[in-house]
Amino acid sequence: MIDKSSNNIKILPDFIANQIAAGEVVQRPESVVKELVENSLDAGADSIAVIVKGAGKQLIHVYDNGNGMTKNDLSLSCKRHATSKIFSQEDLENINTFGFRGEALASISSIANVEIRTRTKNEQTGWKLIAEPMNEDLIEPCNTDTGTQVFVKNLFYNVPARRKFLKTDLTEFRYISDTMLKFALLNNQVRFTFYDDDVLIFDVHPETREKRISDILGEKTAGSLMPVSIESEGIIISGFAGQPHLAKQSRTGQYLYLNGRSIQSKSLSYAVFSAYEHLLEKNSNPFFIINLQVDPKTVDVNVHPQKHEVKFDDERYIFKLINTAITESLRQHNLVPEIRMKEMESYLPIDSLKSGNGEFIMVNKVTGEVIDNTPHISSLGINQDFRKPGFQHGEYKHFEKRNYHSNTNMQTGISDYDKLFTESSKTTFSFDSITPVNEKTELSSNLDNPDSMFWQLHNKYIFTQTVHGLMMVDQHAAHERVLYERAVKAMNKEYSYSQNLLFPINSKVTASELSTIKELITELINLGYTLNLKDPDTIELHGVPLDVRNGLELSSLKEIIDNFTETKKIESTNKRDSLAASYSCKAAIKAGDILTKDEMKKLLKDLFKCDNPFSCPHGRPVIIEVKLDEFDKRFGRI
Repeated sequence: MIDKSSNNIKILPDFIANQIAAGEVVQRPESVVKELVENSLDAGADSIAVIVKGAGKQLIHVYDNGNGMTKNDLSLSCKRHATSKIFSQEDLENINTFGFRGEALASISSIANVEIRTRTKNEQTGWKLIAEPMNEDLIEPCNTDTGTQVFVKNLFYNVPARRKFLKTDLTEFRYISDTMLKFALLNNQVRFTFYDDDVLIFDVHPETREKRISDILGEKTAGSLMPVSIESEGIIISGFAGQPHLAKQSRTGQYLYLNGRSIQSKSLSYAVFSAYEHLLEKNSNPFFIINLQVDPKTVDVNVHPQKHEVKFDDERYIFKLINTAITESLRQHNLVPEIRMKEMESYLPIDSLKSGNGEFIMVNKVTGEVIDNTPHISSLGINQDFRKPGFQHGEYKHFEKRNYHSNTNMQTGISDYDKLFTESSKTTFSFDSITPVNEKTELSSNLDNPDSMFWQLHNKYIFTQTVHGLMMVDQHAAHERVLYERAVKAMNKEYSYSQNLLFPINSKVTASELSTIKELITELINLGYTLNLKDPDTIELHGVPLDVRNGLELSSLKEIIDNFTETKKIESTNKRDSLAASYSCKAAIKAGDILTKDEMKKLLKDLFKCDNPFSCPHGRPVIIEVKLDEFDKRFGRI
């Protein structure tokens, strides 16, 4: 006989196994909402109501008019691995439903108090189940409508470690509202009613996809969408892509679905982005609502506990199909030319090739000369390794020896490589002797000279003479720095920074946006935004910061909201800095804006009043000075 008490391996009790499973399936209140609404959709419901209290920590109530359950089905519903969705290996390879693992209700009932009321249309009486951790399920008759109601109370009450790591109510509610938004946008044939305690967030009825988008995201967004549609080899892609002006710095406006299931895929999101690549500003993300319909046998939706991520048999083909669909939609709206010119081959005669021993070598394509590619040290003291493939001569970024932003990844130009370009028909300009900027007084001393000249290069960079040479300024980065420091002072209440609008601006907001506004209201008011809640889904904007330009009043506010939502939760010590940086980026002069001489002069004067005029809030350089000696060398004077 084996003494089992001495075994190191033991079978876990059911309640502990369920709690472990709950840790995978239920991460936060939003996970519960997602699982229960998916069950309602699987049950054929065309009307679903969701009510949450305390951001779902106190109560989650999901009410549907679906098929309902019999007494026997109800008694099995909270058992682990109990499901009505799959019965064989073949079913597992051909999943057409949302919930199929049979873990959701079992997991939820192990970490919360659960009550289920249900009735089928063929029964006169409904049934009620009460499930509590560590206790036997109780089932009794009850009066209820056809369909199913699920009450989840006191989530994580018996797992205090999990409850402790939940975010604030505003943040947790934002997760829930984002999920409800995703359900409502795609399932336009279903009525969705969503309450935060006693406050109605939205109530949308069955309607067209376009009308559903308009009701939830507003007419302005709906009116700026372009239909997307393509079908090939059994794959159907449909939905909408936003015009470029809907792009955001965050990814909050990207909705990707697979067979009706909301998913996340960096690869497929990039397929959309790459179609917009030359239409958007740096770090902008296009708006889209895309649904892929594929044969369930060609995709694995069981690779992630919450089923957010999936695996395709041929993801590269789907990538190309999505990219083609988006590009065609943009072309039809005259946003992409039908014929694209080939990119011009670089005039530089240098190429990097891989040698037999695996090293990359530099070769002059004109002469066939193999070039010494030993790392060199530039005059600014930065090591530059030229053995890496893809390096282009003349690429550089400004680097300051003073540690204003020494944590940014910057590289300098090339030194001692002029011999590479003897065969080139064009002269390259080496910036070895760019002077690190470290004196505000010296650079700004010439600004008050009435004879000083200012001019723009491609409406992007400002040029002016300095005491010792030429100063080049990135106009957008410079204005960002000016607005950033003003915004920080305004939020620190050092001075008033607001202007009233002649006419208030009304705008629809999602529940997620409204939650963020409530969380940031103190900082927004100090920054200069004056607003009030007109309806549960509408704000009225009365005032904006002084430097917000005409036409950007609402978009500047929404940019701040989007950026904060993207980072989900910024610690209070960084919140003001983040908001100031976001605001300054949106309100600043853009590359391409034409400036008068007086405007250029004023911008530079404002810049040199800043505590740190040398870099923008995101760490990019603002100023580069080229000494007169460098020009003299180039023209053979010295």
